[in-house]
Amino acid sequence: MDRPAPLTVREISAELRCSEDEVRALIRGGELRTVACGIRPGLVPRHEFDDYLRRLKHQRSESQQSSATP
Repeated sequence: MDRPAPLTVREISAELRCSEDEVRALIRGGELRTVACGIRPGLVPRHEFDDYLRRLKHQRSESQQSSATP
């Protein structure tokens, strides 16, 4: 079974609906990990991006729960 192709910064920014600079900041901050793919070192494996989305969803649900609790 083949793994999905790694995502570019542009593809991630489209999925997250944010700027490419914001995606690069996530990479610099360690939130997204890249892999070296030939001459394009800024590609993010799909599984890394999916992990980031799960963490983000979990953080949002936790913050909603804590703000709802007096």
